[in-house]
Amino acid sequence: MRALAYGADGSFAVVDRPDPEPGPGMVVVAVERCGICGSDLHLKASRLLPAGAVIGHEFAGTIAATGDGVAGRRVGDRVAVLPMARCGTCDPCRRGTDQLCLDQARTALGLGFNDGAFAEYVATDASACFSMPDTMTVEQGALVEPYAVGLHAVRRSRAGAGSTVGIIGAGPIGLMTLAALRREGVDHVVVAERSDRRAEVAARLGAEVVLGDANRLSTAFGPLDVVFECAGTAATPQVALNEVRSGGEVVLVGVAGPMDPISLLGIPWVVKEVDFHPCFAYTTEEFGEAVDAVAAGALDAASLASDVRPLDAADAAFTELVQPDGPVKVLLAPGG
Repeated sequence: MRALAYGADGSFAVVDRPDPEPGPGMVVVAVERCGICGSDLHLKASRLLPAGAVIGHEFAGTIAATGDGVAGRRVGDRVAVLPMARCGTCDPCRRGTDQLCLDQARTALGLGFNDGAFAEYVATDASACFSMPDTMTVEQGALVEPYAVGLHAVRRSRAGAGSTVGIIGAGPIGLMTLAALRREGVDHVVVAERSDRRAEVAARLGAEVVLGDANRLSTAFGPLDVVFECAGTAATPQVALNEVRSGGEVVLVGVAGPMDPISLLGIPWVVKEVDFHPCFAYTTEEFGEAVDAVAAGALDAASLASDVRPLDAADAAFTELVQPDGPVKVLLAPGG
């Protein structure tokens, strides 16, 4: 099969790899679409990936083979895939917080531990596969994973009907958070985004106000009840603290660089009694909810997935995505 492998020089190249075989309880998925995530951009820039690693974890496709003991899944099923199967038995899983599963690093796809979905085929746990309705496109299927991130962020927050909410950054995760907020009945949302292209998408997805400067978020509705930091930079949590009201909440959704520290001014944080809530991924239940929500039209896939490209164009796509006026979201089509 063809796969996109990370090189020692920090670039990607399409290589030939053996087709994966499904072990017991596993399936092989023919990948039809896989999104390039902000965390993929950070991983590439960090140079922490081992040479030969295949990343990619936002994907959908069709089951091509099944291993021994697989029940409820068969060849030909169209699926969106949760990229980290959970054990169900560790303490976080038993507490209902399986996004913190202690075993998922062993099963995680596309983060440097196991080969991911920037490839024609990928092996995964059968339990991580969620059926896609017949009316759901593969582009929608590849957007389920980032939508689940936004949904989890909203569920982690106190945002609800009547709340005034700010979002810093209208990249894919900021836009997914916006879509989840709107679906949860939150109307008063102001988004800060410097890119005209992404700002336009935020307006189409239902942002009441879109500004070009995060330092002006509180000019929309006054100091905000909740601010979602979705830019993924080390500097923006402090901006969120500045723009939220006293007794408010900041939700950290964006992923900063793996080695980037985050610093906050202590006095404003303490005096304002602002709660900071970091978010990691989503629960398995939320991923299933995300499948249903995206299939039902919770977001405009055509606006978000601005480009679909072959594996050969991936390295150029990574370069474009970090540009100020780059694409909103690029999906790769490993099978051509």
